[in-house]
Amino acid sequence: MSTKKKENTQEITINVENKYQEIDGFGASGAWSFDKIGSEWSEESKKKVADLLFSTEKGIGLSMWRFNIGAGSEETDKEIITDPWRRAESFKTGENESYDWSKQAGQQWFLHAAKDRGVEEFIAFVNSPPVWMTKNGHAQPDPSVGSTNLKEESVDDFAVFLADVLEHFEEENVPFNYISPINEPTWNWDYAGQEGNRYNIEDIKKVILALHSELEKRGLDTEIDATEAVEYTSLLDDEMYGEFTGSDRVYNSGNANGSYPGKYREYIKEMLGDPEIKDIIGNKISAHAYWSDHYSGEDRLVPLRKSVRENLNQYGQDLKFWMSEYCILGSNGPGRDLTMKTALDVARLIHFDMVETQASAWQWWLALSNYDYKDGLIYTDYSQPGDEESIIESKLLWAMGNYSRFVRPGAYRVDLQGANDQEELMGSAYYHEEDDQLSAVFVNYSNEEKSVKVNVDHLPGKKKAIQFKPYVTSENDNLEEKNLIPAKKAVTIPPRSIVTLVAK
Repeated sequence: MSTKKKENTQEITINVENKYQEIDGFGASGAWSFDKIGSEWSEESKKKVADLLFSTEKGIGLSMWRFNIGAGSEETDKEIITDPWRRAESFKTGENESYDWSKQAGQQWFLHAAKDRGVEEFIAFVNSPPVWMTKNGHAQPDPSVGSTNLKEESVDDFAVFLADVLEHFEEENVPFNYISPINEPTWNWDYAGQEGNRYNIEDIKKVILALHSELEKRGLDTEIDATEAVEYTSLLDDEMYGEFTGSDRVYNSGNANGSYPGKYREYIKEMLGDPEIKDIIGNKISAHAYWSDHYSGEDRLVPLRKSVRENLNQYGQDLKFWMSEYCILGSNGPGRDLTMKTALDVARLIHFDMVETQASAWQWWLALSNYDYKDGLIYTDYSQPGDEESIIESKLLWAMGNYSRFVRPGAYRVDLQGANDQEELMGSAYYHEEDDQLSAVFVNYSNEEKSVKVNVDHLPGKKKAIQFKPYVTSENDNLEEKNLIPAKKAVTIPPRSIVTLVAK
């Protein structure tokens, strides 16, 4: 890393006193693939994967971990979900059956591995209620079931089932901080090749209220996470959607087009504009960032995020937003890309989610994938027992580590001025008061190196002459620690790189 002062050095100003959102963490999901590798792989291979994901020394130090509570499609849906890597077991396979806590053993192994490596924030999420609670006996709807596949008379049973699972893992000393009972409720999920379920707004509220009542009854302080909306545009009030699209239309993707009865849009208004629901879900709403960068040739990256934050602010200044799932879909989705191209595309999206949407948490989809698709942090070519237990690292893994390893729960994003160009250099800064730790993450999307001079105002605890320790992810480096940069010196951000500067 060069420290030579350059004529075109960008002046960066960080003001630690100007705080924005508090950070809950960075995470990924252990769905599906971890049930396979956690139960079929050697201890050595599993430990290597766990270190890459959870260790702050050997890996990227994720601070959140998502555990999928399966619906039982492994037993009932082999003809619908033909890919065994997309089916899931259930802890309870029938109304009168006992719980079998040996199920989902692979995911459970990684749950404990995450805890052992310092992860403190755990989210349990559900794609479909258990198959015995669904109208058609499957873990995905069909056109006959109406607005949702969950039986009307099973809403309370669903709440009891989820509370039982939460209680079990609390006894196992891996308590879940959050429970997400509903995933992408706008999609129809008919005959889906994975577990899924739709819910209109009324259906969602019934589940949330029943689950809240059950958690209260048992004294469980697990927070309900909702609604895991499929895309940012589905969050927007009709007026905001019209302003964003420049039309008089309302959001009409998925079931919002009238395919099934009820309402499937305006999630900010319906969740955070309802005082009872708002309180139950912790003054927070979660959504997935699919199609939030480009759509049909339209650049959405910054404008859509500004619209979401503006809409949120209409319902209170203390509201939290989580980006709770993302991978690359659409025409760019097919084909693994282990290079800096995908790493930079995602790092840029993280930057604007932190700065414009003001996300408190950012969570990738599959932590490990065996697909030829841009959906994994780690990849494997393993398919079945006997195959090589290959562990293939992507540049995206390490790029996410530029955030997750250094921007820890309890930190606040603080003001950074001087780098916010989506085609050139982007920067965001974070301060953890308890640890007296300041870090700044720079994303250089351009093909040219950038020189920055970082000025820090109002930093308590540190000497005024701050030095920076750089950690670089680039074509040649995987979160590589570089030499300390002396105080007051310009720092070179390599082309096509992500660099985290940690104040010393």
